[in-house]
Amino acid sequence: MAYTRYKRDPYWKRAKVDGTSADGSLYRKGERVFFYPRTGATYAGDAAARASAEFDELAALEG
Repeated sequence: MAYTRYKRDPYWKRAKVDGTSADGSLYRKGERVFFYPRTGATYAGDAAARASAEFDELAALEG
């Protein structure tokens, strides 16, 4: 997508430790997760894909 990127935009990363997603599901170390730096919310699995798509959609509307 072509949109302006900002320093605190959410992004995909690999989990450094096991944890719990914002929706309550568990994820393992090394799993790909979608991370929101402003709030610290982490999403894994299907919720991560939905969060990423939602962010891309909203970011595209910005311009």
